[in-house]
Amino acid sequence: MLHFAVRWVDQHPLDWLDSAFPTSYAVEGWRLNLREATLEAVPPTPMSVDGARSAIAPILDTWAAALEMEQRLVVMFYYLGAAVEPAATGTGTAVGADFATASITAFDATVAIQRDAPPEPDWSWRETDVTRLARTMCLRPLRNGSRPVADAANWLSTHLEKWAGGPKAAAHHLNVSCKFFDRFAEWAARSCERKVSPNSRTLTTQDKESLKGAVEELIRRLHLVESGLDPGEYLDLSDWPTS
Repeated sequence: MLHFAVRWVDQHPLDWLDSAFPTSYAVEGWRLNLREATLEAVPPTPMSVDGARSAIAPILDTWAAALEMEQRLVVMFYYLGAAVEPAATGTGTAVGADFATASITAFDATVAIQRDAPPEPDWSWRETDVTRLARTMCLRPLRNGSRPVADAANWLSTHLEKWAGGPKAAAHHLNVSCKFFDRFAEWAARSCERKVSPNSRTLTTQDKESLKGAVEELIRRLHLVESGLDPGEYLDLSDWPTS
């Protein structure tokens, strides 16, 4: 049995509905039984501790990524140790995995909301180093207000260009027009909030909301592409987000 600590972080004070738990999920033969403070993960067959940890890791990564992208709820898992069932060889096998919630904190204490049980994610999503960086370095600080919109967008445009091999390739992979991607990169790079120059522009409140919407959309598409899924309908400049 594997033991993890879990930290839930919401954008607002986190309060669960009485009906939220217990709930359960089934994925790739694993049974995940979730209560407010614990998660028991039962493998499909007995396996070694190392094997169980390797098998459950991408599942937890997918779950965490989907919750953050779609529910704005950050969850982090911390491995604490294992309890095993002895096997004939003496090495032992993991028969389940327990996850305990270590703490519940909030980014913003201004609005309290109640949440139902976390919905089952699309398990076909996959977490990669590219998507993890996009969320932790750009999306998360943008949402919690610790990184200005233009700065976050500029970081993301650079990240996407490096990932794809240039702006045209990034637009192609994400299924957006070059004009869409160019506007995104230009607004971010030329914002006077980042630097003041003869080519700087002042972003209005509406511009910032549009740019923020573009960040959300491009990171969502990045997750889909990295998961081997269709990024969505083609977006042209006429589809630029409006506040």
